[in-house]
Amino acid sequence: MATATVTSDSRVLLPRVSWETYERLVDDLSNQSAPRMAFDRGILEIMSPTAEHEDLNRLLSSLVEAACEVLGIDYRNLGSTTFKRDDLFRGFEPDSCFYIQNIVSVRGKKRIT
Repeated sequence: MATATVTSDSRVLLPRVSWETYERLVDDLSNQSAPRMAFDRGILEIMSPTAEHEDLNRLLSSLVEAACEVLGIDYRNLGSTTFKRDDLFRGFEPDSCFYIQNIVSVRGKKRIT
């Protein structure tokens, strides 16, 4: 039987979760901002961000955007987009993510693969 590990920072780790279960959860929760999930070859991490976590996330995101604007650097903010690699059985949802150096590869795309 799998045992969940609960950490002190609003995270739960679940071992022996199938890729199919992870994909169903991502689909079921696709229109919600929380919880966030990460999957690494059978280990599912579920995180519910705290207010402090979100404050820091928003601050850092604002700093990156401001720096890019001041320096005239083109960027694309994709927020907490879900990234999945079916071939590696890995997926994650970052707090915030930016395309800066590789913006050309995502410009105009509605779906990042």
